[in-house]
Amino acid sequence: MRARYSELSELAADIHVRARPTLERIGSSTLLWEPVMRPPQPVRLQEVTLTWRENLPPTDPALLRAARRYLPKETRSRSYERYSSAMGDLARPALYEDNQCFRLVQADWSHPDGPHLGFGASQYFELIDQNEAVAHELAATTQREPGRLPHWRRLPMRNFLADDPLRLEKRKVLPSVGTLTLRRTPDGHASFFLLKRGTGKVATVEDTYGPVPGGMIQPASLSPLAHRRDLSLWRVIMREYNEELLGAPEAKGDSGTEVDYTQPPYSLLDDALNDGSLRIWCFGMALEPLHLAVCVLTVAVFEADAFDTIFAGAVEESDEGHVISGHRTPGKVVGLPFTEANVSGLRAWKLSSPAAGLLRLALQHQEMLLAPPNNASA
Repeated sequence: MRARYSELSELAADIHVRARPTLERIGSSTLLWEPVMRPPQPVRLQEVTLTWRENLPPTDPALLRAARRYLPKETRSRSYERYSSAMGDLARPALYEDNQCFRLVQADWSHPDGPHLGFGASQYFELIDQNEAVAHELAATTQREPGRLPHWRRLPMRNFLADDPLRLEKRKVLPSVGTLTLRRTPDGHASFFLLKRGTGKVATVEDTYGPVPGGMIQPASLSPLAHRRDLSLWRVIMREYNEELLGAPEAKGDSGTEVDYTQPPYSLLDDALNDGSLRIWCFGMALEPLHLAVCVLTVAVFEADAFDTIFAGAVEESDEGHVISGHRTPGKVVGLPFTEANVSGLRAWKLSSPAAGLLRLALQHQEMLLAPPNNASA
């Protein structure tokens, strides 16, 4: 499946656009969305409200049965019950724990007071059990005839979700947040960064180029108080910056120790967001078609001085993969030039769906994104 990621993503995108005409690709990428999955126009991250919802997780027997169809044998007489168990035993990546996550319960991107997202509790392996299973189903079904659209009866799990891939009342949706990072120079030019997700390091979409940073929307501590306070897109993004660009250990929510957001680099990121040397826009959410994974889409624009100060100690490799940062000098990472020609040239690379979609959105809105700080607005 890793070797066929691009081919399978194209095939999955075609399948779902045909099944649900309201879905459309974002530019030339395979990332899919529709009007209800985005605000009328991009909004500042501060305008997106996340709330806690006490809500029992959906359990649909038909979906669970379909998910087990391609599971391998655990013993001579019994197959695995869950994809996460099979992966853990047979192909366990370095970062693989059943951590707490936030499950999307409700999404209103057109709320008059700004986008509102409701979340409940879940566990990471519930994502693996669904998303990896539906991707494996397509890979197995098309193995003999790559590129040919299979009949729906051969894709029972994907067929179950064809009319509405979100189906929050039927499936557990654990979103991630993907952030395209732009470093803006005083002359209005910009550069960007990617993460080459390490083979054997991460559980999903390994060996692809993804946005930096990107991560699951999840708490960073077992503390009940932190559980609610960490229900924040900004806190997730800050922690991922610390892990992916600065090499900090993953704050994975498996201890009672809370993250101190008053200390660097969090305090520096907070200061930059407050003084305007960092602006973050949210474009909505979209669907990665192969795994039917949901990603909240954001673009962060740093003024070069602020970026260079915060990320003076940027690493070349983190626990999740290699940072693609272009030219480096001591204490400074410059990034890849953000131009139409460079972005178009990346099509031959194995870009993840979120990375490709975010780059197309950023090009489409670059006049807004790269406006001087005092003029920038959504």
